[in-house]
Amino acid sequence: MKYESLLKNLLNYDDIVIQVHHNPDADAVASGFALCRYLEKNGKKPRFIYAGEREISKPNMLIMLKKLDIQVSHVKNLNENGVLPQLLITVDCFHGEGNVGSFAAEKVIVIDHHRLPKGKNVPEHSVIKENYGSCAAVIYELFKEVGYDLNEEENVATALYYGLYMDTVGLSEISEPMDRELRDTANYNKALIRLLMNTNLTEEELCIIGKALSSCKYYPHPDSSTISDDPSLPKQQSAYTIAGNCDPNLLGIISDTLIQVDMVSDCVVCCPYHTGYKISVRTCTDSVKAPDLAAFITYGYGGGGGHDNKAGGCIDYQSSLPKDIMDFVADRIHDFFTKPDVIFAGREHPDFAGAERFRKKDVVLGYVPTAVLSPDGEDIHIRMLEGDITLKPDPDIYLMVGVIGEVYPIKREKFEKKYVRCEDTPDVSAYYYPPSARIGQRKTGRHLTEYLLGCKASGNSEILAMKLNNFTKLYSLWDQEHYMYGNIGDYLAHPAHDANDLYIIRGDIFLLTYEGC
Repeated sequence: MKYESLLKNLLNYDDIVIQVHHNPDADAVASGFALCRYLEKNGKKPRFIYAGEREISKPNMLIMLKKLDIQVSHVKNLNENGVLPQLLITVDCFHGEGNVGSFAAEKVIVIDHHRLPKGKNVPEHSVIKENYGSCAAVIYELFKEVGYDLNEEENVATALYYGLYMDTVGLSEISEPMDRELRDTANYNKALIRLLMNTNLTEEELCIIGKALSSCKYYPHPDSSTISDDPSLPKQQSAYTIAGNCDPNLLGIISDTLIQVDMVSDCVVCCPYHTGYKISVRTCTDSVKAPDLAAFITYGYGGGGGHDNKAGGCIDYQSSLPKDIMDFVADRIHDFFTKPDVIFAGREHPDFAGAERFRKKDVVLGYVPTAVLSPDGEDIHIRMLEGDITLKPDPDIYLMVGVIGEVYPIKREKFEKKYVRCEDTPDVSAYYYPPSARIGQRKTGRHLTEYLLGCKASGNSEILAMKLNNFTKLYSLWDQEHYMYGNIGDYLAHPAHDANDLYIIRGDIFLLTYEGC
């Protein structure tokens, strides 16, 4: 079911209950509140509730409830009169989990951004976006699909922005485009957000921060000369620690403090979160990217992402970890610096004896000249799955859009050697996220799909490629300072005619794009 039909389908019910998890945080309350307002705008009278032993008591949450006029009730029993609600929607949580409870209803729908609990069946019509940094962004996407403007009510926009802010550690661990769109689109109450940002800590939480900092452990890098940009600098160690059960936003405060220590080049902070752990990662050298470290630590147990120097992630199902969480993190940090292969293109030549020859499939790709996007020469701000980039329009620079919506610049000369223009248009329905372009200082952008022209690979696109069986850091021929990171299952490749021009292709993209010769 499409998102549009999901929200419209909700209007078929009259007795609707929206439930968020026990001791709800800002993201849960904001998401539930925004969904309530959508339903109320459409003539419904939903009940907004949470359960658990504790009522909301944190200062920032009490201010949020009061200033935004959020009516949410703490309940012990949803079915006291013995009548089941027609529809129960659990928001920012999964129905039946320990931090939610199992209230009965005729029908249950889940709207969430956490990873699906093991062994659980997803109720029909549910929307679970596991990679999103906030449930607020899931709600925002639902609103977009149905044409509901979150800025129609400042309270809704402010709530969703604050939910996003808190669940992405002050916006520092945003990786998904929809989180970024919500950040840039919401017309929020700046004075209230400033007040909420400065009422985050209780005395108890200050003690949690102090204890986490004082119990920090350190891991000396095995070969400092390959880690630091300048081996003479003291930043040659990883730091890691665990905080007590707390709001994940505290992790950002702890990690932002740890990375300022003179000998620390990267740090990992974790805390219990739902059924697993939330982690916050910081780095301060080009040779260690925070998203890569976060993804490596959570590999096989969750996922992570973010900016080059700030990232976060989740380790799910703590009961399935092979050891104590601190020992687990320590081992993963050690493996991150010792296990991956490191390749410098042009200087080293990996053994391609077992590699196979591939060529681009006969699929239509999209491209657009940057000069077409911005004929007046204003900067082009591109929003895409991999992140945001800004570039200046140039008649000799095109933007290529791959099979899942990935974007990369290409020189016109190289484009004309590798591709031929065609009248067909690319299949944009396969894009994970439709990339968009914002020109100059304009606040809103337009999807690149509105500009895309079609092209196909020419006969000069044969490559040699082999699947990676180990994590790999590749310093390409055109950039020996910043590395490309490959996971197990990705592909290492080079053009058939140039063994020095090494690059890494993500596994899913490779299978969609290439075929054997």
